[in-house]
Amino acid sequence: MQKIKRKNTDDDGSPPKKKILFSGPKNENKKNGDKKFNDKKKKFDKGVTNGFKKFNKPFTKGNDSKNKPLPTEGITEKPKWSEMKKEKKNLRTERRKAKATAEIFEISHKAKLLAAQIQRKVVKPEFRMQACKELHSLIKGQYKAIALTHDLSRVIQVLLKHSPEDIRNDITEELLDLMVPMMQSKYAHHSVKRILKYGTDYIRHEVMKKFFGHIVSLASHTVSAPVLDYAYGEFATKKEKIHMQQEFYGDMYKNSKDEKVKTLNDAYKDSPEMKSAILQSCKANVQKILDKNLHDSELLHSVLYDYIRECSSEDRVELISTLSSLIVPLSNSLPGVNTASMCVWQGTNKDKKTILKVVKEHVVPLSKHKTGYRLLLAIFDSVDDTVLVKKVIVSTLANNLKDIAKDHWGNMTLHWLVKPKDPAAFHPSLIKILDEGFKSGTSKKDADIRVSELREAILPAVKSDIESDPDFWLSTKSAFLLVVAVLSIESSKTILESLAKVICRSDWIVRANDKDVLAIEDAGIHMCLKKLAILDKTASDTLGDAICENIEDEALKAWLPTNRGCFFILKLIENNKENVAKKFIKKIKNHTNILKQQSSEGAKLLLQCIKK
Repeated sequence: MQKIKRKNTDDDGSPPKKKILFSGPKNENKKNGDKKFNDKKKKFDKGVTNGFKKFNKPFTKGNDSKNKPLPTEGITEKPKWSEMKKEKKNLRTERRKAKATAEIFEISHKAKLLAAQIQRKVVKPEFRMQACKELHSLIKGQYKAIALTHDLSRVIQVLLKHSPEDIRNDITEELLDLMVPMMQSKYAHHSVKRILKYGTDYIRHEVMKKFFGHIVSLASHTVSAPVLDYAYGEFATKKEKIHMQQEFYGDMYKNSKDEKVKTLNDAYKDSPEMKSAILQSCKANVQKILDKNLHDSELLHSVLYDYIRECSSEDRVELISTLSSLIVPLSNSLPGVNTASMCVWQGTNKDKKTILKVVKEHVVPLSKHKTGYRLLLAIFDSVDDTVLVKKVIVSTLANNLKDIAKDHWGNMTLHWLVKPKDPAAFHPSLIKILDEGFKSGTSKKDADIRVSELREAILPAVKSDIESDPDFWLSTKSAFLLVVAVLSIESSKTILESLAKVICRSDWIVRANDKDVLAIEDAGIHMCLKKLAILDKTASDTLGDAICENIEDEALKAWLPTNRGCFFILKLIENNKENVAKKFIKKIKNHTNILKQQSSEGAKLLLQCIKK
C-alpha cells in the first residue's frame, strides 16, 4: 500500500525546516540603523532582483493562478545566435583590420573570394583563367609576405594548381629565396609540393638547388622531411640525388659538391685518414633522423645502405640492432630493402628473431610489395630457424594463397619457396645479390636442407589449390609459371587431369591487354604450355596423356588454324611416349584439310610430322 506523505513533513520524513525571511528584525527595540542587518537585506534584495522573475501581481493562494499564462512584462529576451555570430565575426574583422594595414586587409579579403571561385568545380575554364590572372595581379609582389600565413598560403596553392605556366613561374621566382623556411612551415610546405608537382623541369631543379646546404636539417624536420623525400624520389636526377647524399658525409659538402664522390667510399678514397671522421659524421646525421622517427625516406635508405657497407663491425652490430624494429618501413624502397637484407644476413640470432617478430604482422603486404618481397626472399634464404620461419611467414602465405598469387610480386614470393633461384622466374642479378648476401652472412645451415624444410610447408597447399581451381592457376603467365615449378618438383596425375580439362576447352580464353584472347594464342600462356610439355619427357604421369584423353574435335579445330596451337601439339608429340604420340597423330589426321589451308610454320611442320 502506497504511503501518503504528510504536508507537514519533508521528503525524508523529518519535520519541515523553518524558512528564514529577511522581513525585518523580530525585536522592535533593535535599532533600524543596524549596519549588519541592512547589509544582509541589501544583498538579499539584489539577489531576488537578479535571480527571480518579477510579477505584476502577487501570488495568491488557491487555484486562481493555475492554467493562466505567466506575465511577460519586465522579462528580458534571450539574444539570438545569428546576431551573436554576426557580432563575433565583426569583432574578428575589426581585430584583423587593427593588426594589418587597410590595403593589405582589403587585398586579403578579395584574394580569398577569388580563390574560392577558382576552386569551384562548376566554373568554366575561361572564367577560371581570368580569375587566376586577376588574383595574380592583385597579390603580385606580396607573395613573400603571405607565403607563411595560415590562410593566404592556401590562395598560393590554388594559383599554383589552376593557373597557367607563366603565372606559376612568376610565383616560384618570387618565392625561391624563401624555399627552406616554406619547407619547414606547417602551412607553406603544401605550396612547395604544388610547385614540384605542377612546375616545369627547370623550375623543379631551381627549387632543389635552394635545398642544397640544408639537406640534413630538412631531412630531420618533421614537416619538411616528407616533401624532401617527394622531391628526391619523384623529380631529382641521378646527379641531384648524389649531391643530396653527399651532405650526410660531412659539412664540407654543404657549400660545394664533388662530382667524383658517388658513394660514401669515394669520399675518403684519396684520403684514408679522413675515413673515421667522415663515417662518424655520417653516423651522427643518420642517427639524428632516426631519433626523430623519420625513417620512411628513400634518401635516408640510400645513405644507410652506403653506411652499413662501409662502417666498422662494432658500428654495424649497433646499427642492425637499431634497424631490426624498423625493418618494414625500410623495405619500401630498393636501397632500403637492400639495407634490410643486410640486417637479415649479418644480424645475430637475436636480431633475426626481432625481425621475424616485426614482419609477422605485415607478411601479406610485404609479399605483394615491389621491393618488400625481396626481404622475405632474404629471410627464406638465410634464417636457420626454419621452424620459426614456417610458423611466422609460410603459414600466413599458405592461408592467403589466392590473394597473394593474384599479385605478380606475391607470386614471385611463392615461387621462391617452391623452387628457389628458378631462372625462368627470377632475374640473374637478383639471384646474384642473394647469393653474395648469403655468403657474407652468419647462416650455418645447409642450403638444401633449408629449402626442403620450407618447401614441405607450402607445396601441399599449392598442389591442393591447383587441383581444386585449375582455371585460376592457368589464367595468367605468372600463376602458370608457378604451376610449372610445382610439377617440375612433384608431379601428380590428378593435377594433370584437372589442368587438361581446362586446356582442352575450345573456349579457353584469358585476359591480355584488356582484351579476351584465345589462351593458346597468348604468348605467355603458350610459353608455359611448352614448358609443361617438355616436363613429359622425364615424368611418369604426363600432360600429353591427359590432353590426349580429354581433347575433342572442337578444341583441335580451334588450335590447328593457329601457329602456336600447332607448335604446342608438336611439343606434346615430341616429348611423349610413342603410344601417346600415335594417338595424337591419329586424331589430327581427321583434320588434315585444316592444316593444308594454313601458311604458318607450325602448320607446315605438324603436317610433315603426321605424314611420316
